[in-house]
Amino acid sequence: MKKKSNFSQKIRALHRDLGYFTIGLTLVYALSGIVLSGRALGWLEQKYILNTKIEKYLEEKELKNKINEAFNKQFLEKNIPNSLVQTALDFKHLRKVKENQELSIYKTKGKVILYEKEKGNITYEFYSYPIYIKKFIIAHKATHEKAWFYLAILYSIILTYLSISAIFMIKGKYGFKRRGVYFMLGGIATIVLFISLG
Repeated sequence: MKKKSNFSQKIRALHRDLGYFTIGLTLVYALSGIVLSGRALGWLEQKYILNTKIEKYLEEKELKNKINEAFNKQFLEKNIPNSLVQTALDFKHLRKVKENQELSIYKTKGKVILYEKEKGNITYEFYSYPIYIKKFIIAHKATHEKAWFYLAILYSIILTYLSISAIFMIKGKYGFKRRGVYFMLGGIATIVLFISLG
């Protein structure tokens, strides 16, 4: 009985310490996850408006290249972080939505480019997260090429331990066998429900 008690105490102590250790990580993933879940709604995004001047009467393909060059230079001069530059200069899905003799308008998700052909003026509007939020989102979506990836793996292992160790921590009527199992089944049922809802 004493061995079981010692085992339970060790699990609880490690569970407690790992819980303290992951408070910061949990907040990062929780808050950035909320932002990402609402990304289609534009939560916390800021509007940026940039202006520059390029050659007149450019064709669409050349126009994209010239805009890229002009704003890339502007970003470098203003010392804007690379993460924001990559978002701003991604014109992959840019399409023309309006054109007349004086003006061409191009749009893609969260971006609008107005090109005054007769003057060569460019007005570029786009939405992106502020830098302090962007960094957390990049961390949340980190791939194996980033250092954060290894911390994410460690965090996943710790979370696995925290969930499994909870089974052995409490005994008696509030323990897993009498009470915890119903909460676990409730959690699984909730996941199944939301998966079925799509």
